[in-house]
Amino acid sequence: MDYPTLEETSVVAVGLNRFKECWDDVRLVSMYRGGRHTGQWQNHLTSEVADEILHLTTAWRMIGLRPQECVAIMSRNRPRWLTTSISLLARNAVTVPIYPTLTTEAAAFILRDSDAKYLVVDTMDQARKILPVFDELKGLRKIFVMDPMSDRTDPRVGAYDDLIAMARGKVDADDVCREARDIVGDDVAVIVYTSGTTGRPKGVVLTNTNILSQRIALEYFGFSRHDVFLNHLPFSHSFGLTADMFGSIGARATLAIAEGMAPRQIRHALTTIRPTVLMSVPRLFEKIYVQVQQVVSQKPPRVQAIFNAALDVGKRVFDLKTEGKRVPAALALKYVLMRRITSKVRKQAGLDRVRIAYAGGAPTSRELCCFFQSLGIDIYQGYGLTETSPIANVNLPGKNKLGTVGPPILGVEEKIAEDGEILIRGDNVMKGYHSNPEATAEVIDDQGWFHTGDIGAIDDDGYLRILDRKKELIITSGGKNIAPQAIESAFNTDVYIERVVVIGDGRKYLCALVCPNFQMLRRWARERDIQFDSDADLAAHPEIVRLIEDRVWEVNKGFARFEQIKKIAVMDHEFSEETGELTPTLKVKRRVVDSTYSQTIASLYSE
Repeated sequence: MDYPTLEETSVVAVGLNRFKECWDDVRLVSMYRGGRHTGQWQNHLTSEVADEILHLTTAWRMIGLRPQECVAIMSRNRPRWLTTSISLLARNAVTVPIYPTLTTEAAAFILRDSDAKYLVVDTMDQARKILPVFDELKGLRKIFVMDPMSDRTDPRVGAYDDLIAMARGKVDADDVCREARDIVGDDVAVIVYTSGTTGRPKGVVLTNTNILSQRIALEYFGFSRHDVFLNHLPFSHSFGLTADMFGSIGARATLAIAEGMAPRQIRHALTTIRPTVLMSVPRLFEKIYVQVQQVVSQKPPRVQAIFNAALDVGKRVFDLKTEGKRVPAALALKYVLMRRITSKVRKQAGLDRVRIAYAGGAPTSRELCCFFQSLGIDIYQGYGLTETSPIANVNLPGKNKLGTVGPPILGVEEKIAEDGEILIRGDNVMKGYHSNPEATAEVIDDQGWFHTGDIGAIDDDGYLRILDRKKELIITSGGKNIAPQAIESAFNTDVYIERVVVIGDGRKYLCALVCPNFQMLRRWARERDIQFDSDADLAAHPEIVRLIEDRVWEVNKGFARFEQIKKIAVMDHEFSEETGELTPTLKVKRRVVDSTYSQTIASLYSE
């Protein structure tokens, strides 16, 4: 199918142009084919994907969807998420992503607040989640299901396949392109609702100009059609949507959609796809770190010693490069020789082809960066928020400064307010919060500066260092300001600790809730003949508690006395999105934790 080349003033114009340039290539890989999960990787030609998008775009017009009206997508990542979103952009409609794990009440709030006209879901179970409140959602006309459907009895529910069938023989690619030419930069592309770590979600309105501001990252890292992106972050999140989906399309790269973020899913995707690009949050790299350490711990002592020596050489080289010092010839030679050892580990972990590893969304520890650099992989830390589309800062190849998130990207201004808050201005800053001018005015001032809510500092080279969330700073009863993330991130590479949540606002001292890594603890307990019937037994066992306490006290040594954790509670389960303590991108919902575990927290301060 042929269509004219478009001026690249909108997201869909970029997408349609890139599709033409790799029409006969495989540029999408997933476990799905024709809406069905197959259990094995499926290759999708660009021509197949583009043809489906053009049919969907035609169908949206046929059923009366008007430009700038909203359509929500509530689905796990799959090809039909991508084709739905791009078709909506081609119709100049607005995509409203909804996390598929949200409750009926939370999803209904977004549908109501955005005034979505249609909802596209992945499964009939998701549709059933919304049907009880369907009649209360006055703007919602119909729900479309991506999975093949057999039951067509409910008129409120239709099939994705019916949309495609409706448009067969009626697609006019030239007409679609003419409509795309009319899209302007200020037209809204997506409304992404914040995950709500500190309150009710707000709809972040991102325009075509906002999203196109991120294209500079493609140039920074030299992404090309030879790259393979491994996607695991939800498309419902601005990072997964912009960096993975739109970024891979803009680079004409291959996008491989993983099944999820669980360790076994990531391990399978890495070893079978062998990506060249990993765009993620630090938690993914921490999980990979723990997996590699688990594999090495099962090797003979001699092999472990050689591997640890190789890591030590890599860290010494990393430190010298970070400080801008020359690497001595003898150390450089030893590093080359040791790379033969670490390269085997990389290949076994599916990391042998990774050339760009980007981490954003939370602090990345020095130990983690050193570990991956020792394997020959640089982690480039960046910074941004949903409200900044999302990337505002990023470290670059050859200019990767440890402990910072890099300088602002091209077109972005940045400064630090008197109270330490990071302020950002540029084309990447959102249009505002949907139907919420009061909330918009609270964060975007009359000079266009977006107040991020993060505390930071800019060094002499213009590199930004994140200190903490302004709203999450702990102020003890003694008046000490403490950044909890800095303390919590110190545990992120501990093989026996899954997560630490620091408590202490308004209290005399800091305490912490510690979620163990139960997989590693079970092995540790069996090696010592410790009897247990459940994870709760493990968490309560005196020797396990002593093990965790010892590791906490060791980390305490790196902090000032007022920043040290005085007491801990070892939890009998890991926090998760399903149990409500974490957002879909694995950030802690502190209000939920404070409320859910109030009695446990109170017991830590009872004496």
